Amino acid sequence: MEIKLYNDIVFKWIFGRQEQTYPLICFLNAVVSYDLDGSDYAENIKPTFSEVEILNPYDSSEPFTNEKQGILDIRAKDINSQEWIDLEIQVIRTSDYKERSKYYLAGMYRDQLKKGGEHNYDELRACYGIHLLVDSIFEEKDEADFWFNHYRMLNIRTHKPLINHWNLYYVELNKFLKCFEKAKLNKKVGKDAVEQGDKTIISFSKELEQWSYFIGTIQDNAKPLPSVFNQNRGIEEVFNMLQTFTKDERLREQYRLHEEFIRVQRGEEARKEKLKQQYKIALRELGQERKAKEEERKAKEEERKAKEMAVRISEEERKAREEERKAKEEERKAKEEERKAKEEERKAKEEERKAKEEERKAKEAALQKNEELQLLSVLSLRKAGYSNGEIAEMLNISLAEVERIQ
Repeated sequence: MEIKLYNDIVFKWIFGRQEQTYPLICFLNAVVSYDLDGSDYAENIKPTFSEVEILNPYDSSEPFTNEKQGILDIRAKDINSQEWIDLEIQVIRTSDYKERSKYYLAGMYRDQLKKGGEHNYDELRACYGIHLLVDSIFEEKDEADFWFNHYRMLNIRTHKPLINHWNLYYVELNKFLKCFEKAKLNKKVGKDAVEQGDKTIISFSKELEQWSYFIGTIQDNAKPLPSVFNQNRGIEEVFNMLQTFTKDERLREQYRLHEEFIRVQRGEEARKEKLKQQYKIALRELGQERKAKEEERKAKEEERKAKEMAVRISEEERKAREEERKAKEEERKAKEEERKAKEEERKAKEEERKAKEEERKAKEAALQKNEELQLLSVLSLRKAGYSNGEIAEMLNISLAEVERIQ
């Protein structure tokens, strides 16, 4: 049976049972030691886990009742060092995952001290938030070749950690596989490279790379474990555990249902993202239209000012000539000027009235277009099955506005 280890059901069953913690310990040590070889770390002391207590173990009687809320992490504590670990597997990328992972780490650190008791802060121990991500959350171009990221609280001047209590690790599985394939194409393989099949070459320089490949690819327990993993006892034990998992009809059904749940959730996320993009495009086009109209208005205003300036210049020249005329002509000129002034006032008022009318029409057109866009968005979301409350929250409009649209 082909099976995905990063499926929440499989992952929790394999790594979340207290009676079989050896694979979990192997994997945790592979993560925290990955970027420490040959480097100083907290006075040359490396974190190592030897015996762990799983604080939220797998419950075989009623597993994963809260899967839609994402409560599928594995929280553990090392018995010897009393250090805390939170291991998460995330299949679908979410835009707020960075914030969420920091929140989990802070909560784990805070939970070490009992509420209402005396706070002995010197009893706080290091916390490790380890996040396995199927999709990538670091998508910048300069991050394309880095599938492993380790974050700590550092001094921005010296880059020294304040205290090695907060550690966040992100392992991006799909990005790892892309980097691995790129390395194969460039023939950058290590001395331990072995062949699998006729042409495929697999090579790993560190234990975490073995785990990342093993977890990130679909496993078939009907076939033998590739020989490249023969020296990794933790992976061998997991592979053997898959034999037990796939023989359990209830577990197989839970696995199938969760795969279907993930498929539907991916579809919903894709549709939601498409609607958001359409809404953003429509708003951008509306803004561009408004900008174009504003630029047209400014151009007309500049043209009007230029004409007025030309009229003023001509008028000044005419006045200079008129001063040379006789007193009788001056009297006539004064009357003529009075008439023209009234005419200019009438024209100015007419221009003002036209400008206000054009502004009113532009606002009405923009409002109508915005209402049409809002109507289409509400109808599309309602058709997709969202409630009026969810639609109002997504479009940032009032519930009354949503209910008004039929």
